[in-house]
Amino acid sequence: SDFSYDHVDQLEELQDPVSIHNVFVKTFELEDDTSRSRILTDLFYYALHFARKNNFSKEQISAFLSILKRVHDMCISTPFANMDETYQYFKALILCHSLSRPPYSLRIFTPDLTKKVTDYIVDTYFRHFKMYKYAFTPSIRLNLKFNYTGLTKDEPELEPLHDEVINSDNYVNEISQNQDQQLPVEEESAELQEVRKLIRTYVSEEIKKIRNKVDEQLKITENTLNEQMKNDFPQQLPKSRGDKREKTPKKK
Repeated sequence: SDFSYDHVDQLEELQDPVSIHNVFVKTFELEDDTSRSRILTDLFYYALHFARKNNFSKEQISAFLSILKRVHDMCISTPFANMDETYQYFKALILCHSLSRPPYSLRIFTPDLTKKVTDYIVDTYFRHFKMYKYAFTPSIRLNLKFNYTGLTKDEPELEPLHDEVINSDNYVNEISQNQDQQLPVEEESAELQEVRKLIRTYVSEEIKKIRNKVDEQLKITENTLNEQMKNDFPQQLPKSRGDKREKTPKKK
């Protein structure tokens, strides 16, 4: 069966609709919080309420919900109309669970319960068969687009958004003038002016210190580079050549 005894035991301990819906979602592997899953969980929830109201046993609840699940699977097995085939399949399932002919069928429902189950499924499911078919049939959308060879597409001329042409420079100047007019000019107090002077003097002194440090560092690096160049490339002075001419002896 699609709905086993263990699942029925889980439902016996639950009473709130949310928990029961979650059990159906996990049991039948439905997508969580979708329109189709909500339709199915509502269908099985009210079927369970009907079974509890008529004092169904565990075997009867399992068979009843499994029959309802298989009828629904038969309904959505094809996008075409199959109401007659689904109803014949439903009658075969009911007979298999109403007559005792082992191993072909097993009597789970009494004649009274068989009539109640048949009336309930016919009134709740087959009466809304087309609605379930429409809700669970995948929709196909066809978009047709025609391209004619040899024809040029006329491009529409773009109309200006405004009739008047706005000069950007004048527009910016007007905005700046309006902003200057809107901003109020606040007079600074004497204390604020003194603070400004202190900040300016402090910043100027710090800038001078930084400049002096940078100059000193540059001089040091320049001196080190010069010394390194002298060591790497020493000046080779040319040797003085002696006079190779022979000295003539002096006459006595």
